[in-house]
Amino acid sequence: MSGNEGRPDLVAVETPESVAFAYELAGAGSRGAALLVDTILISLIIAAEVGVGILVSLALSAANLDEAPIWLIGIVIAVAFISYWGYYVYGEVFRNGRTPGKRYLGIRVVRDDGSRVNAVDSVIRNVMRIVDSLPGYYAIGLVAMLLSAKSKRLGDMVAGTIVVRDSGELELRFAGGAQNRREALAAEYLERRAGLRPEARYQVAASVLGMYGEEPGLWDEPTIAGRIADLAGLRPAAEESPEAQ
Repeated sequence: MSGNEGRPDLVAVETPESVAFAYELAGAGSRGAALLVDTILISLIIAAEVGVGILVSLALSAANLDEAPIWLIGIVIAVAFISYWGYYVYGEVFRNGRTPGKRYLGIRVVRDDGSRVNAVDSVIRNVMRIVDSLPGYYAIGLVAMLLSAKSKRLGDMVAGTIVVRDSGELELRFAGGAQNRREALAAEYLERRAGLRPEARYQVAASVLGMYGEEPGLWDEPTIAGRIADLAGLRPAAEESPEAQ
């Protein structure tokens, strides 16, 4: 991890392969707003699940299955539990660090080294929400963020993650002269991708693609690389290397 380039809201990351890029840290305001959006969405999901459970319970009662609602309550509680925790883990692991709330606010979770959050990281940081939310609405988490140089709540400190803005602030240091920064970044990524670790390769690829206003979705890294080559007008050069196929 290198310095913050003189700006307290920036964190610079340099991978072992000497690819360096900088993220702008997300502040307490945007994170709080994202949490509010996520809380509302989760509440609606759980309310819908409870509603379905009530309807099923009424239908079973009407069929004179008096014991059915007892175990049905257990099922509804289990489904609500899985929905609550799965909501965050799914977004952070399978949606490139973004729950719907984070996506709406233009922020996402990454590891301290800039790579994607994995399942273990996500589970740890989300279990720590129990502590961060004490004694009121994320009071401990807010205090931790204000005291942390990288705006980390306790969950981020334990899991080794940070929350960054996802609006195209990614910068790669290169000697590109007057060349368009976005195309220069694409060219640099395509040139160096063969030497990157898999996690770093995907993370850089997704970030570069994001600068073109597109999402990786379920694409793998080679597919993203091909799309970047097309967007940057570098497809002929990319096709000369088997790694870009």
